[in-house]
Amino acid sequence: MPIVNTPILQGVSKGLVAKRILSTMQERGDLPDFVLCVGDDRSDEDMFEVITTAARGVALQPEAEVFACTVARKPSKAKYYLDDPADIVRLVQGLANVSNDDQTRRTRPRSPPQQRRTLYRGEPRHG
Repeated sequence: MPIVNTPILQGVSKGLVAKRILSTMQERGDLPDFVLCVGDDRSDEDMFEVITTAARGVALQPEAEVFACTVARKPSKAKYYLDDPADIVRLVQGLANVSNDDQTRRTRPRSPPQQRRTLYRGEPRHG
């Protein structure tokens, strides 16, 4: 597999890009209600700081869910820690499953309580 060289822009950091995205969304009146940033090196720390600061300010919806996750790197400004890249895949799959479950609940009538499924330690549990 060939190595692809990615150009590095001087003076541009992930933190600056995150700040710009949030600022642009705020200007449009489209405040995010969910932010997930995942990174595994020092260059991600500025991004973690930006989204953490945004969570305390007006750049996000008041009830916004904000997740800054570092992968295999401590200490970090990220609040959450993942052991390895495989955890990222599991995290995204879990988020997709929850999102799909939420969409299903919005489009279908609610099930009687005895047939509802709840998650218990990642496994479906009928209750």
